[in-house]
Amino acid sequence: MARTPASHNAFQNPDPQKDGVSGDDITHPQEQQTLPDRLPKGLIEWLARINQRYLALNQEKTNDTS
Repeated sequence: MARTPASHNAFQNPDPQKDGVSGDDITHPQEQQTLPDRLPKGLIEWLARINQRYLALNQEKTNDTS
């Protein structure tokens, strides 16, 4: 039994996400989710805290390099 090189196998089994092989798409239209009109208040507050922390760390970094 002869061994085939790995590059030969790549052509036989293409990666559907990389090569865009039709019919192998893992997302189906009926599975797509829609976003609500408004995000939950807790999520907005959490994102605001993350943003404030990021800005503070970025300011510290800028002050350290000056």
